[in-house]
Amino acid sequence: MDGEEVALDVLAIAGWAGLGLLFGAVASIVISVAGWALARRHPRMRGLTRRMRAPQRIFSLLLGAGLTVLVATSPAVGSSEPPWRQLFGHVFMILLIVAGAYLLTAVVRSVEDAVIHRSDPNDEETAHYRRVRTQMQIITRVLIVVVWVCALAGILLTFQSFRAVGASLFASAGVLSIIAGMAAQSSLANVFAGMQVAFSDSLRVGDLIVFNEHGGSVEEITLTYVVVRTWDDRRWIVPSSHFTTQPFENWTRREPRLLGDVQFDFDWLIPVEAMRVELIRLVSSSDLWDGRDASLQVTDAVGGTVRIRAVVSAATSGDLWDLRCFVREELIAWVQRNAVYALPRTRVEPDTTTAPPVEEREHFVEQVVEEYEREQQAEETRYMEPTVTLEDTGEDKALPRWLQSWIDQRRHPKADDAESPVETTLGSRSPEARLYSGSPEAEERNRQLAGPGAADMAERERAAERRLGTTGEQPKVDG
Repeated sequence: MDGEEVALDVLAIAGWAGLGLLFGAVASIVISVAGWALARRHPRMRGLTRRMRAPQRIFSLLLGAGLTVLVATSPAVGSSEPPWRQLFGHVFMILLIVAGAYLLTAVVRSVEDAVIHRSDPNDEETAHYRRVRTQMQIITRVLIVVVWVCALAGILLTFQSFRAVGASLFASAGVLSIIAGMAAQSSLANVFAGMQVAFSDSLRVGDLIVFNEHGGSVEEITLTYVVVRTWDDRRWIVPSSHFTTQPFENWTRREPRLLGDVQFDFDWLIPVEAMRVELIRLVSSSDLWDGRDASLQVTDAVGGTVRIRAVVSAATSGDLWDLRCFVREELIAWVQRNAVYALPRTRVEPDTTTAPPVEEREHFVEQVVEEYEREQQAEETRYMEPTVTLEDTGEDKALPRWLQSWIDQRRHPKADDAESPVETTLGSRSPEARLYSGSPEAEERNRQLAGPGAADMAERERAAERRLGTTGEQPKVDG
């Protein structure tokens, strides 16, 4: 008899569960149709409907089947419930919590997609897009962790034994938090560092960075680590705390445009101006150059060689690398074809010169000093206003005024007719020979590296004087 009752109970449960699945399927279809209609009107909601399709179906079917069985098998007034009903309700509650957490996770992911892709998809490489994507990734991960932690807590609270120890756990929460904090100090530091990196906007997904002499692009930012992809497709897993405690280079913090240099060592006979012209011709013919900067300078001339540095610009770091290699190869080939005599060499020559006598060397020094003093006196005399007297003018009161004026003009010609001293300023002959002047980009670079202005320095001096006056310190005076 008991076996027959069990069989009937199983059949009844299966029947009611099947009916509940039917109700859940109908509800799921209605929700799917509503989501499809919403996505047609609002294309940005397509991601929401796509991500929630499977979770809402599972949740709807499970909710329909479980509620139908529980309602259908609820005991009448004065009768006892079946022995299996309490166990079924417990299992159903656990499964419903898991399905609900799965559904909330899909909702969080859908909101992330909607926020990230709310702008034009063609703008995916803009700074605003990368900043939003980085921050939303961190927020999404935090919310997903919170959802599943709450789900786990809800599952544990369905057991009577965990409810009993709940009070004691809350009572000892202070001690447990201290112990957990000490045990997970490094992990918590990485978690907070990951949030700081994301929301301080010091690092974004897609940025090009250099840390500890390693470079690459940021591929992913998590709560505890950052994934950096190198040019050879390797991945560096770097703790988030590294980017809050150690300095690093961010090449794309404001813009991806970069400057790069190519250096050579040549003999002193190298034709610098011709090499500069060749550099301009090379970069002008290359599609890697962005047209901003191209200069060539002699940066060192010590020892048996001179150091030549060519500075070029490109739109991205990849273009800059290829452009530097292109310039290096082509300039080497140009020197091999046109200036073989300027290749680096080591000279070993006998000393054929002899030092002049001491008297001749002292005379040379005195001669240089005298020439310099004469030049200084000539400069001072040229800028001095001469004192004009009647004898200097040579005026003769006996002569008519018109005749005296004609004589004065003959004696003292006009300034336009007189020869003016020619001042020669030596400098670079072309903008390509300069890095900090000669073009708008170079002038802006010079301004950025000029340091604080006169007003800022004066303010700092006044602040320093106020601090000295406040502390009562007196400036030290010699003697």
